[in-house]
Amino acid sequence: MKKRWVSAVLAVSLLAGCSPGGQTDQAGSGDTSGASGGEAEITFWRPQASGPEDNFYVKRIEEFNKAHEGKIKLKMEAITRGNSFAYEDKINAAVASHTLPDLVAMDGPNVANYAASSIVRPLDEYYTKEELSDFVPSILQQGTYNGKFYAAGLAESSVVLFYNKKIMKQYGIEPPTKMEDAWTWDQWYEVMKKTAQNGVFGTNMINDKGEWMTYAFEQFWISNGTDIVNKEGTSAKGMVNSDKGIEAASFLQKLAKEKLFNIDPKPTEFEEGKAATKLGGPWNIPGFKDYPDLEWGITYFPKKAGGVQTAPSGSWAIGISADSKHPKEAAEALKWLTNKDSSTQLAKAISMPASRKSAYDSLPEYNDLPMRVIKDQVTTVSHARPVTPAYPVLTQKFAEALTDIMMGADVKKSLDNVAASYDEEYKRNFAK
Repeated sequence: MKKRWVSAVLAVSLLAGCSPGGQTDQAGSGDTSGASGGEAEITFWRPQASGPEDNFYVKRIEEFNKAHEGKIKLKMEAITRGNSFAYEDKINAAVASHTLPDLVAMDGPNVANYAASSIVRPLDEYYTKEELSDFVPSILQQGTYNGKFYAAGLAESSVVLFYNKKIMKQYGIEPPTKMEDAWTWDQWYEVMKKTAQNGVFGTNMINDKGEWMTYAFEQFWISNGTDIVNKEGTSAKGMVNSDKGIEAASFLQKLAKEKLFNIDPKPTEFEEGKAATKLGGPWNIPGFKDYPDLEWGITYFPKKAGGVQTAPSGSWAIGISADSKHPKEAAEALKWLTNKDSSTQLAKAISMPASRKSAYDSLPEYNDLPMRVIKDQVTTVSHARPVTPAYPVLTQKFAEALTDIMMGADVKKSLDNVAASYDEEYKRNFAK
């Protein structure tokens, strides 16, 4: 059963730590009628973002319009996020009135919901296989639903293990510099046990207790040979609550029980030298300069011994709305905004990894440590969150259960509840 179900997305606060894009010129209103003189006017909505990101898009749109003068004019409207869901509220209203812009920005986990709800249309006819292959694998995974590609990623994200060089040296610990040597869970546990002394935690790994819990910790399930839903996204039973899933959750519960991390941490715990390691992302790096005493390095996301090397990924993407009257021209604009040059420039503007493999040819800072770790993960092993139209319910239930587990709740019962809630939601709204 298909339905315009975007309103369900509003029930959950999505990706923490990944900034949405936008710009300050409030041009565009969602009207997709052609401009005079045969020039097609393409409108683009996205959430307001930081100054550098806003400026990047203003510049790229000016360049696009100059290159396509007389044929296509791209106008972008940034939606100020006065509250958590101001952008989603506007999208929701436009869905109901069929007044969506030609191009719509959406957070990665929402792509399947938008696709299943017929809010965005497939992009496959506008891309060659060669063009698609230049996206890093996780962007294709994130943007693909039921075998069709719906959304092209603007940038990527990742979660790595930061470490305090002084603390590592103090205990004679040498973090891995090659992916094949990435710490196993047990090795990371031993590092935490050794360094959790004198008011210092072994790690800092709670960003928030919402979307972060799924974004970061689903990878423990994947590394252990399972996931929190099946590949088709139709069921969580036997996945999130499988024996391997219970083992992953039990490991995280052990870290909490032994107080190796602070379940309610101060945001700058790692920066202040109060945590030996930190699960975090590229967005943390700019803030490190405010702590001149911090000597930091990066190593790979920990994996289960004998398991899969993986890492979190996912960020904002662009799709063509079902309401667009100029999908061909909209595709030209979309491809421009996500091409190699855009990917390179955006990566430089917001200190996030590029979504295009070829962009790294122009980003030499990713060739050497510490940034090489991010590139290694993004281009080879990163894994996007589950592609399912019922993702909002999945992430909410999983985050709640994992928080409870870290606070001592029964692991199996908590995960069984996630599976039951998700399967019921999927069956009620999306099963054919």
